[in-house]
Amino acid sequence: MASVGDILGRALRFPFRPGPDGGFALIDGEDNVAQSIQMILSTALGERQMRFDFGSALPQMIFAPITSSTLVEIEESARQALINWERRIVVRSASAEVDPDVESKVNLTITYDIPRTNTRGNLVFPFYLQGA
Repeated sequence: MASVGDILGRALRFPFRPGPDGGFALIDGEDNVAQSIQMILSTALGERQMRFDFGSALPQMIFAPITSSTLVEIEESARQALINWERRIVVRSASAEVDPDVESKVNLTITYDIPRTNTRGNLVFPFYLQGA
């Protein structure tokens, strides 16, 4: 029987750190999927060599004022980037809300399903903007 790591894959843990055997630490299963989501959302379009269309438009919005239209744009940019680049998941919702304690912070909550393992995931991605 295949393990979740075999089904969802294995990758290097980011940021890089040593593993128990002295090599690079690895990550697998649902943690690998969550790490991949974070990397997609935090990578600016055009930033990756040889993959200029990889990533999302979120990093380009860091100087945008916090308005309702900006929140909708954040949600749609995240949803589209994940549809394009993370094929292991089905995005159920992307919801951006202003953090009540930090005025320049937006909490982007991604709810997704992993069909191959029949599990649901939830990830909160903290995103900092210039402020209103």
